[in-house]
Amino acid sequence: MSIQTERKRAPYNELKGWMVANGISQHDFALSLGTTDNYINKKLNGTGPDFKLSEARFLSIKYKFPVVLFLIFRFLYRNERG
Repeated sequence: MSIQTERKRAPYNELKGWMVANGISQHDFALSLGTTDNYINKKLNGTGPDFKLSEARFLSIKYKFPVVLFLIFRFLYRNERG
């Protein structure tokens, strides 16, 4: 039996792709933010709460990726949905 969780928003596919390309795991993000792997997974996949701006800024500085990976795609997704 498979339990499917409904998405609250679009997943961060571009960020997840960047993570894979750069060898950064969800566990790395979880350790950095002092939370669990499961909680980060839900944030990345759109089934849990969204990242706070402070979390996005912290992660982008720590792992040296453009914070736009959090922002521009949220804006586009919201506009598509109306």
